[in-house]
Amino acid sequence: MKEIYVDPSIDAVNEPIPYFDPSTGDIIRRIETPFINRVSRLKIRKFLTEGQDLNIRFSKRLTGITVTDEHAQVTFEDGTKYTGSMAIGADGSHSVVRTFLLGPEAAKIERIDHTMINFPASGYTPEQIQLLRSFHPITQLAHSQQFGSALVATLDAEKGMFQNYTSWWGPPYAEDLQDRTVRLKFYKERLSHFCEPFKTGASVVNEGTEIPVFAGAQWAPPKEGWDNHGGRVTLVGDAAHSMLPHRGQGFNNAVKDASDVVDAIVAVRDGKMTLKEAITAYEEEMRPRGAEEVRLSLLQAESSRNGNIMESPMFKTGHQKVT
Repeated sequence: MKEIYVDPSIDAVNEPIPYFDPSTGDIIRRIETPFINRVSRLKIRKFLTEGQDLNIRFSKRLTGITVTDEHAQVTFEDGTKYTGSMAIGADGSHSVVRTFLLGPEAAKIERIDHTMINFPASGYTPEQIQLLRSFHPITQLAHSQQFGSALVATLDAEKGMFQNYTSWWGPPYAEDLQDRTVRLKFYKERLSHFCEPFKTGASVVNEGTEIPVFAGAQWAPPKEGWDNHGGRVTLVGDAAHSMLPHRGQGFNNAVKDASDVVDAIVAVRDGKMTLKEAITAYEEEMRPRGAEEVRLSLLQAESSRNGNIMESPMFKTGHQKVT
């Protein structure tokens, strides 16, 4: 599995993650996260699909779902329809499948007074790459009460690609930064106040580069659940529990969801459970787990707003999963 790591030469890192005061460069806490590693989304996609007979279609926009006792059928914007035993909604934080299951009001994403810029960057010199990984080979974090939070993380060590992230509370909001020139100027000025390695992380972003901006939002699954239509329609990943990225648990929970849904389907195939029983059991475990991660991620984000960063979930528990 090392081929999916951001750095295949590293098995696991036991070194605590440094958390910086960006105005001074001091490390205010080293966050214990035993055996941490990071995987590449692109490498995972290649690993899971290469050599497999999979019918993957891109640029499809889901518009509707119909369910009978025997199947689920999905309809796309281009008019095409596909029928199967189940429809599994892995369609992100603005999930159409979630809206089908819960209705537009209950499925509506909750806007948070928080804004993020997050993008990959490459083109660093060997010296810059060494600096970006000198404090920790995988990731490092920073928080400033005045300028918000930042992260620099390895995305592909062999290609010298890094994730650059910054976020803040209050204005300017995503809608205030729709002009890409204004957005880039804002980003570079903000990161100029940060210490290394964050300043170097932002240094390769040149004039004319388009960097994305995201409005903070979340959705937590309700305690009482929903009608899964006999187990034929369910949710996984961000569609099931869309959380802020501050604890880094979105991917971990999505993998847990996928594994548990596969186990549920296998149990149905083997005659151990009905489809409704298996999917309902999956959802009954997933909902409280997902809701708690949404809550903790927001709590972590809010700790940077109210100055209680030292009491935040990240500082107390690191990246450990909720039990």
